Amino acid sequence: MGKTVTLDALKGELREEAYPLDREVVVEAYGDYDLDLPGGGESLAAVLDRVADDSFQSHTELVEAIEGRVGGDAVGRQDYTDRGASAGDDDQESF
Repeated sequence: MGKTVTLDALKGELREEAYPLDREVVVEAYGDYDLDLPGGGESLAAVLDRVADDSFQSHTELVEAIEGRVGGDAVGRQDYTDRGASAGDDDQESF
């Protein structure tokens, strides 16, 4: 059983890596980490199995790949904006 981490904690650890970074290197170093997600835990290796990329050029690219595969519950409210209208509403005027 691996280390259980939140998505934010994992992002912090991945920030310390030197990029570009191969997926195999990420799986070897962090694959046994269990992500503590709202819908239940999942290993990072399982998440990365659903990622098509073999290499990540930056921390941002790797994090976006992970967030795109863990589901909306894990990354916060979808389509959220603090601007007062829904993110998808294009008929709002700006002041």
